[in-house]
Amino acid sequence: KTVKLKGVNRHETNPEHGKVVTREQMEAEVKLMKRANINHVRNSHYPEPAYWYYLCDKYGIYLEDEANIESHEYYYGKESLSHVPEWKNAHVARNIEMVHSTINHPAVVIWSLGNEAGPGDNFVAAYQAIKKIDTSRPVQYERNNTIVDMGSNQYPSIDWVRGAVKGTYKLKYPFHISEYSHSMGNAVGNLIDYWEAIESTNFFMGGAIWDWIDQAMYYYDKKTGERFLAYGGDFGDKPNDGTFVNNGLIFADMKPKPQYFEVKKVYQNAGVKAVDIQQGKIELFNKNYFKDLSDYQVQWSLYKDGVEVKNSAGTISAADLPTARQRKQLILPINYAQLDAGSEYFVKVQFILNTDRPWAAKGFVQMEEQLFVKAAENKPLISAVAQGGAPSLSKEGDLQVVKGDQFIAKFDNKTGSIYNLTYAGKQVIRDGEGPKLDALRAPVDNDNWAYQQWFEKGLHNLKHKVLSSNSYTKKDGTVVLAFTVESQAPYGASLLGGTSGTYTLKEHTDKPFGKDDFKFTSNQIWTIYKDGSIELSSSITSNNASVVLARLGYALQLPTEYGNYSYYGRGPINNYADRKTAQFIELHKSTVKDQFVPWPNPQNMSNNEDVRWTALTNNAGQGVVFIAKEHLSTSALDYSELELTFAPHPYQLPKSSGVHVHLDAAVTGLGGNSCGQGPPLEKDRVKAVPTAIGFIIRPIQNNDMIAKAQVATAGDAPISLARSSNGEVSIQSGNKNETVLYSLNNAKASVYKAPFDLRAGGTVTAWYQQNEKLKVTQQYTKIETIPMEVVFASSQETGEGDAKNLLDGDPSSIWHTMYSFTVAQYPHWVDFDAGSSKTIKGFTFLPRQDGPNGDIKDYKIQVSKDGKNWEDVMSGSFERNKKLKTVRFEKPVKGRYIRFTGLNSQRGDDYASGAEFAVIAE
Repeated sequence: KTVKLKGVNRHETNPEHGKVVTREQMEAEVKLMKRANINHVRNSHYPEPAYWYYLCDKYGIYLEDEANIESHEYYYGKESLSHVPEWKNAHVARNIEMVHSTINHPAVVIWSLGNEAGPGDNFVAAYQAIKKIDTSRPVQYERNNTIVDMGSNQYPSIDWVRGAVKGTYKLKYPFHISEYSHSMGNAVGNLIDYWEAIESTNFFMGGAIWDWIDQAMYYYDKKTGERFLAYGGDFGDKPNDGTFVNNGLIFADMKPKPQYFEVKKVYQNAGVKAVDIQQGKIELFNKNYFKDLSDYQVQWSLYKDGVEVKNSAGTISAADLPTARQRKQLILPINYAQLDAGSEYFVKVQFILNTDRPWAAKGFVQMEEQLFVKAAENKPLISAVAQGGAPSLSKEGDLQVVKGDQFIAKFDNKTGSIYNLTYAGKQVIRDGEGPKLDALRAPVDNDNWAYQQWFEKGLHNLKHKVLSSNSYTKKDGTVVLAFTVESQAPYGASLLGGTSGTYTLKEHTDKPFGKDDFKFTSNQIWTIYKDGSIELSSSITSNNASVVLARLGYALQLPTEYGNYSYYGRGPINNYADRKTAQFIELHKSTVKDQFVPWPNPQNMSNNEDVRWTALTNNAGQGVVFIAKEHLSTSALDYSELELTFAPHPYQLPKSSGVHVHLDAAVTGLGGNSCGQGPPLEKDRVKAVPTAIGFIIRPIQNNDMIAKAQVATAGDAPISLARSSNGEVSIQSGNKNETVLYSLNNAKASVYKAPFDLRAGGTVTAWYQQNEKLKVTQQYTKIETIPMEVVFASSQETGEGDAKNLLDGDPSSIWHTMYSFTVAQYPHWVDFDAGSSKTIKGFTFLPRQDGPNGDIKDYKIQVSKDGKNWEDVMSGSFERNKKLKTVRFEKPVKGRYIRFTGLNSQRGDDYASGAEFAVIAE
């Protein structure tokens, strides 16, 4: 019968006993799988002990049994052992021994000839030998689909799967993705995107995540004797795979990782969606192919502002549950008209085991879904709620001091941020630890496509400098401080270490940044209300909107006593833009210490998406609450991102200096680039584009964060200036319906109506007609690069490495010469058309940022008037690094067409690649 295989790859491993796994551990693993709706295991890459098959028969796990054949290091060429006749009997024997051993186990549904061992005739012989014994099961062999019964591949991209399920490619069906969603470190982004495609057709039967459990081993620090989970290199072993052994959905000690819960949600066999939520109408979908939902009691409950509403829950009748592959609509008794206008509502539907099962007790929530009901409307403005005497504004050296009845807030005129903050005599922000713009995270294992450019652009070392400021007191006594702040590092750096788990930083102090190097400009308006509530409204721009960031927002630090962590957003498990479907928007209470995830090599963690407010308090119920203007991504940890980066293991982290809080407009997703899948999807990447962010800081005295959070922002929002790569300046107003005036190079003011051209450079000043005090100014240099289009490429990997990516302004997309069907040899070239004859002065070239494959060493530049007859301009060599290369010719040349030719690569291979190419011209 048709069935979806929702699986994992499984190695046998134990942190104490190595490859020896007890029966008790095997059974515990199966139970964990069943709780996570996993119904399929690929035995990778060898047959397992007999007891494993017994357990899978008993619990109901579909197995792909795989022969112990892998000759990975011989790859797929003529050297592969799969071609060598002397190895034919070994290939056949290992497959036949497997089949004879497990043919009578009903759990085995697929035979696999082996893994990554070449395409030769020895596997044809193995396939034929199996078919003489068993014709009841299909045979699979990854990638070599022509010699077996079904299609398969490993680590396809999301886009490839989306195309494959629509019949875009010539594939053998049914199709099984034998390895995907590489679970290395903080990972498994975009799993829902895979499964939305897989569930759209029966021709795709599913896949197996790589992999189930980390292969870390217990080891002891030789100085302290402390035990820790070790990985490659910790034992002095060379060569080693470093952290590449930590690819599981669960840790080596069998504790689930955050991604385990995403798998549980995405793999669940029931779907729930809203049809007409105002009428209470929802739809249930039984995804099973031959099983009903009688094992579950299905309950629903209504949530208001993150808290379950009393007496607003119920049980869905068994008669209303759909049978296999059926959908049913039903009405929940929700009186929409009586819901509070100022509150937000959700419905949660849960499928709860109604009897004890072998893997979980009665009452276990096997599946669940959350449905949005309505948004909060017309929350009271903070300006109307904040009560007290009018605060005073004074100066104290480089500080501006705002003092009220129960608070003192000091602002730094050098950085444009809160210098310190005291509520009711208790300091909640210490000197210099207030919110500052931040765009870095400790690299997760999947960040290998991007993290190097974060450090090369100095995001780890941003220095904040006020360019202009203003301050005044409004008629109602509210104090307003406005700052324009430039955030730039003094120089860049390189992060060294790869997958070793141990990073070192090489600072490029010999190459100081100039005015054209990467930087942010933020226009910040701080509004301080009578009760000490402080509102920040900030517009952030950069001088390169195409740069992919780890995050974009503000970071601050609180004293360690504020270790109780509550928030209204997605949780309770860490989540990201592309791994959040399992985490519901509710009120969650935790501690800062419990936000720590014990990755064997520390990396970014603790993030929560779609946060409405977040609070940190001490044990007396005192602290602060941060209330989002829109939604924020937030986190709170005992360690900074750099401390996480440079600690090879958790026990090597320093003693906490405070609670590190991040309040972000957005955080880049996780993706799956540690192996195969690729970076996060475009929609899940944060770029240095104009971004608005706002939040309110309010004091908490008696754990009253819920009441304090029921307010809306009321302060002025700043004006934002931004110039596109083609020279157009746009002005964005944070205050709706207000007229914006601007002047160019101090000329007469005009009303802003539409973007205007400023390729030539100049100074733009903008302000609200009703409030000239909130004036912003930005200087722009002349743009020397010109618009072009690609007209020819000697070689390109279509779909993933198109030459047009050299002109898209996105450093994360690349041109790459073909590798899938054939590998062309150097030279490799790309022809560009400037549209008309130009006076060309030079060019810029940015190597790919995610790896060394195809990095060009020697190059040649030619120009042409007609695209046929070419004139040599210059040849040269690039330094072997990831920095932007700027090359200026000895004298300008004229031409319409430009040819960029790579003559060889830095590593000596035949590939060529690049991220960005631009021509400097008049």
